[in-house]
Amino acid sequence: MRRKYGIDQVSVRLVKETPILSEEEISTPEDAIRVLGDTFKDYDREVVGVVHLRSDNVPINMAIISMGTLNQSLVHPREVLKAAFLSNAASILLFHNHPSGSLNPSKDDIALTGRMQQLCMLAGIPVIDHVILGNDQSYFSFREKKILPMEQIQYSVDLNDINLKVAEKEAENYGYEKPHKKSIKESLEENRKKITSGQKTSGVKKKRETTIE
Repeated sequence: MRRKYGIDQVSVRLVKETPILSEEEISTPEDAIRVLGDTFKDYDREVVGVVHLRSDNVPINMAIISMGTLNQSLVHPREVLKAAFLSNAASILLFHNHPSGSLNPSKDDIALTGRMQQLCMLAGIPVIDHVILGNDQSYFSFREKKILPMEQIQYSVDLNDINLKVAEKEAENYGYEKPHKKSIKESLEENRKKITSGQKTSGVKKKRETTIE
């Protein structure tokens, strides 16, 4: 009898977990951050997550990407993109908490945001913001403070030249103000100086209090 060979057939799908509830409608990224801030403010370790958004910026769902230690967590772009693809997201909003309560972005936070911006743009799912959640309903928005310019990956016209080039995204495409052509390092140092010189509070927006029963 002739032996038969085969290859396993599999499928990948989303699995819904217990929802994070709110007494108010969650229809914007800001609404999602408000609810997530209430949820993760008491966590004793860093949690990194992503909010998946439709083309009109209405949240689809959220996913926890990584749960780390007291002051750090490991994030792999593969996990971020996998959840985004399965959710059919048009864009994403990254977020993570700082159990210490400090909202100052670390060098690792800056590096992660820059890397994810470039990789997600290649995948056609731009990162619209990265938000650090505090433990008192406050947050730090990379978009609001313009720490990183929103960038667009452009391909070379010549197929023989396979290098990727990064160009400044036109401000009107995402509704942002025109970003300055600064490197990640320059932006980081500039914002660190502002924070250490007493302007820390300008980067922290107090969220309105919301009671969730």
